[in-house]
Amino acid sequence: MPMSVLDPRSIITLSALMGLVMAMVLFFVRRSYPRKLQGGLRLLAASPLAWFTAAGLYGLRDVAPDWLTVVLANLILLLGTLLFSVGLQHFFQGWARWRLWAGLILASTPVVAWFTLVEPNYGVRLLVVNGLLCGLFLQQIRYLMQQPTSFGLRFTMVAMGAQTSVLVLRMVSVAAGLAGHSMMEPGLLQVVYVSSNAMSVQMLTIGAVLLATERLRREFEHVASHDSLTEALTRRAVLELAENELARLQRYGEPLSLMMLDLDHFKDINDLQGHQQGDAVLVDFANRTRAVLRRPDQLGRYGGEEFLVLLPATDARAARVVAERVRLAPPSRPELACTVSVGLTTALGPDDSLDAMLSRADQALYLAKREGRNRVCEA
Repeated sequence: MPMSVLDPRSIITLSALMGLVMAMVLFFVRRSYPRKLQGGLRLLAASPLAWFTAAGLYGLRDVAPDWLTVVLANLILLLGTLLFSVGLQHFFQGWARWRLWAGLILASTPVVAWFTLVEPNYGVRLLVVNGLLCGLFLQQIRYLMQQPTSFGLRFTMVAMGAQTSVLVLRMVSVAAGLAGHSMMEPGLLQVVYVSSNAMSVQMLTIGAVLLATERLRREFEHVASHDSLTEALTRRAVLELAENELARLQRYGEPLSLMMLDLDHFKDINDLQGHQQGDAVLVDFANRTRAVLRRPDQLGRYGGEEFLVLLPATDARAARVVAERVRLAPPSRPELACTVSVGLTTALGPDDSLDAMLSRADQALYLAKREGRNRVCEA
């Protein structure tokens, strides 16, 4: 294709149309996601829409007034990039820090306006706008590096890194006197610069879709493996982990202990105070138990008011200490108080089975109930 066809204005126009399409994709995709993820996705969808608007204004350069096609266009471009950053933070943690960057962007607008309308200087404008874009992208890369790694995360970081490199090279071209005098000047350097901007819009939007898809998969996995009320592992999930730990015992000889917990007189709480109060007691018990367990320990809801605690690499003596800590853990509020009986067992060796361990823990729990409840018994 002749270079005359690949002029910056044509690329900007095409970029604007692609940005609009990607914004629509994200906007409609977000509706299929859980409500708690939609806020971040809404901001991520608004970002390519802002980039589409900025690209459309850039395309009117030399046709419409400079305050519209330069000053306002750059402001919208920067705000669109800030929206992407805020959207990512909302997506991962439900809140974002944005005021500092918003202040810097707004403070840059009079500078861009001065070097557009009063003392036109394309190079200074490039340094100001590209410097802010680099800062925003580097901040986003740093933030993403702190999140659990995944393909979508790496894809997004690579897209941001590539675009940051182009922006840095573009600023270097200003110092070398190669920046030119206008975005619409024909030439290879301008085509490469504008094309990279157009490509980054598509890559970042694809990255957002990948991140959303991975997050949804993790949400489904969490729902499948965790009890919806107490956030403890489901019976199936905790038993699968127990089988895995028994396999480790067979391979490496590491000790394994298991606790079966049952809340004392829980039926009376449901009958006298209502099931809503009973649910609150269960949630509080699960929370306070997790708070005193060690990092490798796993809490699962075995059924009703009965829980199972898996204690990897723990012998009988250490398990007894953990069990007493669980039994003595105080409720968050007095009205949620409920004592617990604990049946404790430790794997007898590599030939022990999960069924045998569960049977011994159940017998120990029955003994704790028979001896007066609110105690730990071993079997």
